[in-house]
Amino acid sequence: MSTSRPERLGVVIPLLNEQATLAELLGRVLAQLQDHDQLFAVVDGGSRDDTRAIVQRAAQADPRVQLVWEPDNRHVVGAYLAGFRAALHAESHWILEMDAGLSHQPEEIPRFLRAMECGAELAAGSRFLPGGRFDAPRSRWLLSRGGTWLANRMLGTRMRDMTSGFQCFSARALRHVLEHGLRSRAGFYQTEVRHLLRDWNWVEVPIRYVSDLARPHRNSVGESLRLLRVLRREARAER
Repeated sequence: MSTSRPERLGVVIPLLNEQATLAELLGRVLAQLQDHDQLFAVVDGGSRDDTRAIVQRAAQADPRVQLVWEPDNRHVVGAYLAGFRAALHAESHWILEMDAGLSHQPEEIPRFLRAMECGAELAAGSRFLPGGRFDAPRSRWLLSRGGTWLANRMLGTRMRDMTSGFQCFSARALRHVLEHGLRSRAGFYQTEVRHLLRDWNWVEVPIRYVSDLARPHRNSVGESLRLLRVLRREARAER
């Protein structure tokens, strides 16, 4: 990557029992970062394998790697929020979130950076734009497509993909999200964030998503439907 970019990027990745693919993930992400960027690896007490130890060894070898240890955290949104706070405390100008397990491709990070360099305050990954790919079971594709259609219809948003977890924020936009607060504790978090930033300067960038999971947990789907109704009521009350 070019060494001319002055902005500091913070990459936030929640990790839970990721030892099988973690070394590859860290190596591929770090290859996309400059010397002043940082990778915030969030690990909590639910991780029972060697994930924490692998991150600690990586941090000793490369100061760009930062372990965010949250032993009492109980859900993925809490892990994201801990990573976001760490990145903002480290004065990151841009904060990029991505999944572990190689479901997101680190080599696509430059796409987000180009969008941020053009003035976006949210660069949202989209699997449904031209150039995007959804390499996952058909049932998961239907849930993501259907969830996006329903969210746009109920909330008045206009994104091609409302459920992707690969996205980059300006520090200003992320502070707005944290100050507002989030209700979701599961997958709906991504939709809630994009709804919060619907009137900001946002752009979607194509991404490839890879997963062999057939479907999210039933509780996650139930939470999504409940919170969609809450956000729709609030949006109508603001009009």
